[in-house]
Amino acid sequence: METKSLSELREEYKSCTRCSELLKSRIQVVFGEGNPNAEVLLIGEAPGLNEAKNGIPFCGASGKVLQELLASIGLTRDDVFITNTILCRPENNRNPAKEEVENCRNRLDTLIQIMKPKVIVTIGNFATERILGKKGITTLRGKVFPLLINSQEMKVVPVIHPANLLYNGRNPELLQQMKQDFQVIASVVQEEKKQKSLGEF
Repeated sequence: METKSLSELREEYKSCTRCSELLKSRIQVVFGEGNPNAEVLLIGEAPGLNEAKNGIPFCGASGKVLQELLASIGLTRDDVFITNTILCRPENNRNPAKEEVENCRNRLDTLIQIMKPKVIVTIGNFATERILGKKGITTLRGKVFPLLINSQEMKVVPVIHPANLLYNGRNPELLQQMKQDFQVIASVVQEEKKQKSLGEF
């Protein structure tokens, strides 16, 4: 079967009508953005109001925290690809419903298949449960989970959602913890690069 390109997948989901509830209040589909050849794929929960208006994931206050965390390991948004578990904003920022996550399952699987990232960073509980089938971000955060997706081995690193830092008044201890989790991501990327260069000899 011929693999779709990222732009074909984006086009396919631009006018998606699978979730009737989300359609009622949708401003636009927020497909994702960044480097299509990125080794690091970040998956959040769902677009918020800012994201839905601008069509860019993590472009509000949480996005600033995310940029700070990426910068702490020498990365920018242009080095990674960012998407969400679902592509449309749930009304009043409610949690995504199970069937909405399911309706977007094929799109996320296809995206991973096209990109073949080395590391998948699941941001918060929803993305972590969707990818790993596990709950409890506070105990899973900063750990490395090898996962076989589309017969391709990838490493998954769950991290706490940047919004948590904002809810906690930018608690310095929490920020430090989050930066440590991003150091884990950096070391996984380095390890993967090392393996790749060894494999080339």
